[in-house]
Amino acid sequence: MKTVLIGVAVLLIATGILFTFNSIQTTDTTVVTVTSFEECVAAGNPVMESYPRQCRSADGQLFVEEVPPQTSDDGFGLQANGCAVAGCSGTLCVSADEAGDIVTTCEYRPEYACYKEASCEPQANGQCGWTDTPQLRACLNNPPQFEDGGIPQAY
Repeated sequence: MKTVLIGVAVLLIATGILFTFNSIQTTDTTVVTVTSFEECVAAGNPVMESYPRQCRSADGQLFVEEVPPQTSDDGFGLQANGCAVAGCSGTLCVSADEAGDIVTTCEYRPEYACYKEASCEPQANGQCGWTDTPQLRACLNNPPQFEDGGIPQAY
């Protein structure tokens, strides 16, 4: 009986040693080098639900998705005299050369509707900007209100 107990004890110790040795050998220590947003996503790292999307790599680096500037028939991206309307909400008036590199948050405030009819053009100082008119000033002082939780009608 004593021999059987010693045999079982030796067998349990041997199994424990093999299990520990096997788990040490199978530990994956591969480090993936990430240098872009696409590589970060492909490596299986988490993508944040933001605009533009962001991915944080295992080593803590943050990569931002490159999003082409949005242009449409609503006037965003419109270029005139070297100036362009930019930004997700269409409220920035900047040099057409830099408009494609601008990234902003996407938000909406009632006064943003006022810029729909405003003029984005070179100002007296040579910089692009919104031309201050009595109509723009009146609109900004009393912006259109949201109706039914949506975007103002003037927009």
